[in-house]
Amino acid sequence: MRKLLSIACVALVVAALASCKKTYVTNTPNQTWSVKIQPADWSQTTDGKSDSVDRVVPGVGSFFNDNGATLVYFSFVSGVYEQVPEVYNGTSYSYFHYTANDGLHLVLYSQPINGSTPVKPTSDINVKLVLLPSE
Repeated sequence: MRKLLSIACVALVVAALASCKKTYVTNTPNQTWSVKIQPADWSQTTDGKSDSVDRVVPGVGSFFNDNGATLVYFSFVSGVYEQVPEVYNGTSYSYFHYTANDGLHLVLYSQPINGSTPVKPTSDINVKLVLLPSE
């Protein structure tokens, strides 16, 4: 009887393990968008307290804006990225984003930390935008 019970238990375990199926859930992958901002791209804001530049990421709609996340990085030195908001060489950098018919707008700001008149960056800044989807 024990032998029969042992065989039945082994058969039950083998059947249970054989019926397991591994499934993979794939989500929308993260996206990375890069752009070079040149000194001439910056323009002073209407209040005169900062400089800004607006870039469009085409194909990114309001669903992402409402449900996803954005990370922005600046590279002032080749190969070195720092996450924004950031203070670099006495200038504070920040950003915000919104969507319109043409895509996701990334608006970058530059303003001096001492509140003086803004001075446009004097060299190119590489900007990396990482889009993190979430549902």
